[in-house]
Amino acid sequence: MRSIFLFLLFISAPIFSEMEKVYINHNNELRHYLIYKPINFNKNKITKLVIGIHGYNGTASGFESEVTGGFNKLADKYNFIAVYPESVNFYDGTTLVNTFNDIVRQTNIDEISKICLSDEERYVYPKYPDCDRGRCGWAPCVDDAAYIKSLIDKFELEFNLSDVYIIGNSSGGTFVNSFMCKYPESVTTGVSINGMARLGFSCAPDNPVNFISYASLNDTSVPPVGNLSLDGLFYDTQETLINKWVEKFDCKNIKQKSYKHNERFEETIFSKCNNQIVIMSILNLDSDHMWPEAGYDEETGISTYTNFGTCVSDIQSEYKIPKCYRTNNRWGSEYILKKLFAIDNIN
Repeated sequence: MRSIFLFLLFISAPIFSEMEKVYINHNNELRHYLIYKPINFNKNKITKLVIGIHGYNGTASGFESEVTGGFNKLADKYNFIAVYPESVNFYDGTTLVNTFNDIVRQTNIDEISKICLSDEERYVYPKYPDCDRGRCGWAPCVDDAAYIKSLIDKFELEFNLSDVYIIGNSSGGTFVNSFMCKYPESVTTGVSINGMARLGFSCAPDNPVNFISYASLNDTSVPPVGNLSLDGLFYDTQETLINKWVEKFDCKNIKQKSYKHNERFEETIFSKCNNQIVIMSILNLDSDHMWPEAGYDEETGISTYTNFGTCVSDIQSEYKIPKCYRTNNRWGSEYILKKLFAIDNIN
């Protein structure tokens, strides 16, 4: 009887995969990324790859856990490989400064210096050591676009990939915009979550590729309407960004719809574009600078929790910042994935 009981315990134990940390040298910088292979992963079968780019002062594990509410669980559900690159970082006193170079197209320091208020009127961000991004810049001087491209090239050799998707949050979303302009052939679809380009720097790639821009109407950190952020920086509007793509790829069809989950959304789909790509614009009418419906409060009817992922899980315990604790499932993560995976079927 005892042996039968132990056998039943064994076969009923949960099957799970573990996230790995992988170190890699890129342009003489030791970098790392986190990778999660779904429980049903089979290296001999075709699979998808989804890359998650964290925002300012976020982390790779913070994106997986706190921002998205456990993205790895969705990797299991939809059977894709999830990769979370970590940006270069430094400590400003006791504060970990962590962000991707989201201004890879901006090479003129004088131009950059014109896209923010005076130092007396704005928040002055700490600067990466030995990196002059001008008065308004704070991103590192490393070429993060080339770094992500090198990771994609690496994964295409290691895995049998059908599609590569990239999703960025906040400044990570701004990075996605820049990355797709530089390396559009590397991805199937890119998604920018609450990430606008600096004023005058919205771009569209030379080659057609699917693109989703998600923004929040009440966002004061990276405003999708108007231009001036709460911290004194100027951004292009979501309309400016989308229009560049739509005009570049000569989209013929426009379909608009409004809907509500807990919050209200306006969605515009541009199809019949060059090479049959699809461009999608989503505006959350009720939220601030947050992942879709993150921290929604049923009593007040609004999202009250801003989740930048400024935390770590055990896999990145070397960072001296708090552990992630809000790791509940987030409706918005599956919502974005469904949009991402369905976009090829719109035309």
